[in-house]
Amino acid sequence: MMMQYLRNNVKGIMIGVVVVFIVSCFAGYGMYVRGRGSSGGDYPVAKLDGKKIMRSQVEMRLREVAEQFGDRVTSGDVPMIRRMILDDIVVGMELTKAAKAEGIKVAKEEVDQYLASMQAQFPTKEAYDEYLKRSGMTERELRRKVEENIAVGKLMEKVTASASVDAGEVRKFYDATKDAFFKRPEGYTVNVVAFRGKEAAQRGRTRLLKGEAWDSVMGAMSGDLGNFTPYDKPIFVSKKDLADDLKSVISLKVGSYSNLVKVGSDDYLMVLKRSNEKERVMAFDEVKEQIEGVLLDQKRGQMQRAYVADLLKKAPLEILDESIFKVASGDEGESSNKGN
Repeated sequence: MMMQYLRNNVKGIMIGVVVVFIVSCFAGYGMYVRGRGSSGGDYPVAKLDGKKIMRSQVEMRLREVAEQFGDRVTSGDVPMIRRMILDDIVVGMELTKAAKAEGIKVAKEEVDQYLASMQAQFPTKEAYDEYLKRSGMTERELRRKVEENIAVGKLMEKVTASASVDAGEVRKFYDATKDAFFKRPEGYTVNVVAFRGKEAAQRGRTRLLKGEAWDSVMGAMSGDLGNFTPYDKPIFVSKKDLADDLKSVISLKVGSYSNLVKVGSDDYLMVLKRSNEKERVMAFDEVKEQIEGVLLDQKRGQMQRAYVADLLKKAPLEILDESIFKVASGDEGESSNKGN
């Protein structure tokens, strides 16, 4: 059952993702919004280093979990989830404290760049300003929080700096999983470009058909392009995954361009077919860097989780209201979990 899975795994899940949450906090419309907690009867439920953790903080995050899982969350599950949320808040505070203790510095330019990328996710500056206003957070408070998040990211890099993977581990993983993970279906390697507007698309296609080099055209028309693949980095597309509008790629000759395909309101896609690929197990040399990256990420994740778990264990947390975190005896919530 879903909630039994949460009981067994949610602490590990939350500890595992807290670093990502802290570092990517305030990313566009996912920004943490202050002031959406309970308007009345708010009070501290815990303290950490003398800092109060308010009931409204916990309840706001609880509502987010409830919205995500719907009616699979029962009243019997709420105390357990509240405690996991409290641990998550504590970890965030402890990570910020640890970054300061390590003397990690963040330059003003780093904060400026982070904020610029965040603001770019909003359709207009007015939309960003309105969202910031509704959040109840000032620009100064936001800058401080972003600076803390960047510092935590640097702390995690420091924590995992010693992670490494040797060639033997990579080969062992490949040999054990190649038939499951590295069997590539029939398909094609292609270069893809998305033009902005019909006129630009027609102009770009004409230049390519006349024989101009792919990268040269991409560079010259950069202002009229969305995404594109460099010529020396074609992507693989399986035959079965081709969208209906791109089925023509199947019969397209190698080295030929597809017709323009309209995607979205005014974007046009075009494909350069580079090769036909039969179903096969990819060779070790083709995927060894990918495997090394996966294994390295796993080791970094393990080191991060161990570090965060130790922070949580040592945190001087004082719970002021045990009642809201107390799980009732038995599984009352599970019994009402219909359909699972």
